[in-house]
Amino acid sequence: MAISPSTPIDFAAITSEMSGIVSRWFNGTIQIVDPNLDNITFDAWTNATTGTETVLWTGSARIQPVSQSRDVNGGRSVLATRTVRFQVPLDETRAFVRSGLMIRVTDGGQFSDLVDLQFNILSAVNSSYAWLLTIECEADVKSEVV
Repeated sequence: MAISPSTPIDFAAITSEMSGIVSRWFNGTIQIVDPNLDNITFDAWTNATTGTETVLWTGSARIQPVSQSRDVNGGRSVLATRTVRFQVPLDETRAFVRSGLMIRVTDGGQFSDLVDLQFNILSAVNSSYAWLLTIECEADVKSEVV
């Protein structure tokens, strides 16, 4: 089918088709979590936290390390943290994804060590012509979730 300058582009139809195609590459499983920090208590004696967190969404994802994080003040690479991109299906039922939420990996696909890391969401801004939702996170690669 040829596309002429006068033929309108059906972005919704293309997104619907391409979302299914790119989702086939998702081999991990994640949870988007609201840590509800106001409801969590830290016990310094036992080094443990108690309280509740809320799982906002669970589903399949593609998990891709992007770069080392940068010190915004000095421009230096921060070797202990990595920026990680999560790509998840478009889902109108999912709550708004914002900075301050976390991602917990429940299945790391071919790299099971991803389950041991904590991912703090930096942003989830998408394009106007999105086939999936892209979430940018920062991970402390020197510490493990206990």
